[in-house]
Amino acid sequence: SKRAIVVTGAGISCSSGIPDFRSSDGLYNLVKQRHPGTVLKGQELFDATLFRNEKTVKCFYTFMAELRSLINNANPTLTHEFIQSLTEKGQLLRCYTQNIDFLEENLNIPAIQLHGTMKQVRCTLCSATFDFSDDYEKQFREGEAPTCPQCETFEAERARQGKRQLAMGTLRPAIVLYNEEHPNGDHIGQLQMTDLKKKPDLMIVMGTSLKIPALKKFIKQAARIIHSKPGGCVVFVNRTSPTKEWDKVFDYEVLGDSDEWVEIVNKKMADEKLMTQTANKLRRLAKEREEEDEEEEDEKENSKPSRLK
Repeated sequence: SKRAIVVTGAGISCSSGIPDFRSSDGLYNLVKQRHPGTVLKGQELFDATLFRNEKTVKCFYTFMAELRSLINNANPTLTHEFIQSLTEKGQLLRCYTQNIDFLEENLNIPAIQLHGTMKQVRCTLCSATFDFSDDYEKQFREGEAPTCPQCETFEAERARQGKRQLAMGTLRPAIVLYNEEHPNGDHIGQLQMTDLKKKPDLMIVMGTSLKIPALKKFIKQAARIIHSKPGGCVVFVNRTSPTKEWDKVFDYEVLGDSDEWVEIVNKKMADEKLMTQTANKLRRLAKEREEEDEEEEDEKENSKPSRLK
């Protein structure tokens, strides 16, 4: 491949110690211990409608604090390193990730975070962003939302000028929840169109159950372009199989762990590289032998006595 697109989901980060939120019982149990009277799990903890209720908001912040703690102790997986290798070889156009763990960042992978990032917090009012500090994590763990520093600065200036007090925003992780718009949605759409115009020839979709409509649409668009030329290939790698709507989209479906698949691919590529090197060496030796034989023939010809007439 010369122009690959990679799409990733939570499945590629499980081996790093970050659970798939659809089955992350450990985190949910921690939240239940702190908020026993509130029941939230699965998608509910990532739905913007939870901000309508004070109790569910507290659960959300506690969950985010525990999640940040896990992310800070996580390391990139073999799958992340595979994507990095595509980058280093100049084969990767871009990686579109649904993950919020920002594990791609330290590997210099050109990644677009479709659902935001846990590396930052964002104001619910003015949208200012700040680093997700340890102090913010401590406040979140208690179910509390820190006040936005920028809103505090604006409010202090208004007070100095004798103006009336306005509402101040609070901070939350800079992630995109269900039922809310991505603040950088237009920019992401432009990047996707730019990548599609470059005519990708390979797409690898890993660790995602393909539930988000906008991402499904992009994958199908990319697949049509990839299949428009001979040799284009679309690969799906996940623990669970896709539904029938993807039958004509994916050329290969690998049911299993993405790290295990990467190990197989790396071994095969290493074997092929070794075979290529061996074949090249044999061709080089054969050529050298042929040249030596020609030199010997020339020497024999030159050593023969010339006939005098």
